[in-house]
Amino acid sequence: MFSYEIPPLSEAERKLPIAKYYEDYPLMYPQVLYQQLLDQGPMDPAKAIPIDKWLDWIDADTNPEIVYGYCMMPDGSGFYIEYSITPAVMAAKPMRRWYGRWINHRSPGMPEADGNLRTKIWNPLDHWEHKFVNGKDDKDGIWSMETLDMGASGGGWKGIGAISHNIDVCDYGFSREKMAELEARGCRVSSCYEEFEGPGHHLVLRFSRPYTAGRVENINCEWMGYWAKDGQIIRDPETPVTEEYVRNVLIHNTVERFHLTQVLPDLYEEYKDKDLEED
Repeated sequence: MFSYEIPPLSEAERKLPIAKYYEDYPLMYPQVLYQQLLDQGPMDPAKAIPIDKWLDWIDADTNPEIVYGYCMMPDGSGFYIEYSITPAVMAAKPMRRWYGRWINHRSPGMPEADGNLRTKIWNPLDHWEHKFVNGKDDKDGIWSMETLDMGASGGGWKGIGAISHNIDVCDYGFSREKMAELEARGCRVSSCYEEFEGPGHHLVLRFSRPYTAGRVENINCEWMGYWAKDGQIIRDPETPVTEEYVRNVLIHNTVERFHLTQVLPDLYEEYKDKDLEED
């Protein structure tokens, strides 16, 4: 078996035209090389990126020593690093901006009790809701409801709500000169912190750069138990983290990243010129 079994849609959801993007695109297990790395267990924490060097590794030409793995850190926080190669179209600004608006908007045709089908398409096992806090853009954050264990806990509606806040890494020590150099070479750096409803904070860093044959390299990192505010990185020791949890989050992100590369180009082509309310 190469794909997960996903929950059936409600009768009302199945009537929506976008239901085909949920039902017709299999949600695949991690590709074999990823699975082999996962099966080897956690990485050596000494080879992880420590929080005090969270921005030091970003470079257009070099990689961290390990680019795919997870572990608990000596201070009780969690860390993972995720590497992927995706079609360059996935990083194109028009598609990214359109998808950011589309996924955070619930259309009138979606029953409230069924969650947001637009975000469930992205990860049918774990996602439930995704929306702008202020109802119009991400300036006040993005609220989401999801689980992070590929359905093991029963589905996204059983998840913990969280608000994701974008931050500018140049406010946290990354030089604007280097940022300009990276952007001139087609690289992209972005970051956010996630604030969970009930204790917990995660700090996320995303880096992408041009690769060969119309593709993009992506390296994403997450430090579970840290967040950022007013130019400072802050430890939150109340964040619940276990080795199993960190592994599950890495699997969740690996699966949904590949799945989005299968779904989004077709979805974008069909819906990019339609009214935001249409499903």
